Amino acid sequence: MSNHGAEPGQAGLRVLVVEDEFLIADYLVAVLEDAGHRIAGTAATAEEALAILGSGQAVDVVSLDVKLPGGLDGIDVAEWLRATAGPPFLFVTGSGDPAFRARCEAVQPLAILQKPIDPDRLLRVLAGVAAG
Repeated sequence: MSNHGAEPGQAGLRVLVVEDEFLIADYLVAVLEDAGHRIAGTAATAEEALAILGSGQAVDVVSLDVKLPGGLDGIDVAEWLRATAGPPFLFVTGSGDPAFRARCEAVQPLAILQKPIDPDRLLRVLAGVAAG
């Protein structure tokens, strides 16, 4: 894996990774930590993500898989984040369905990243969050 290290003096963000596929979650965590970000937690379901977000734990940004097992999906979490003025979020999806993409865009994410993840694009999105 290439070194995607943070710039000198750049503080790492606390990122919540919401992803139900273990290998993808593990990859995202590795990319983020390699770049100097901290993992605020990982969640495999929307319910786990909402529990972490509702716990008062500090989270600067959320990486949300769109399709999650259970009754809620990543868009439900995004809607909750918008309604509660929670941290900014980006979507990670493997879906190419235009109607589904329109539903994602409606909640105004920072970005919609297509799987397989381009780590450089992910880190550029996070750099924008860190810059304010």
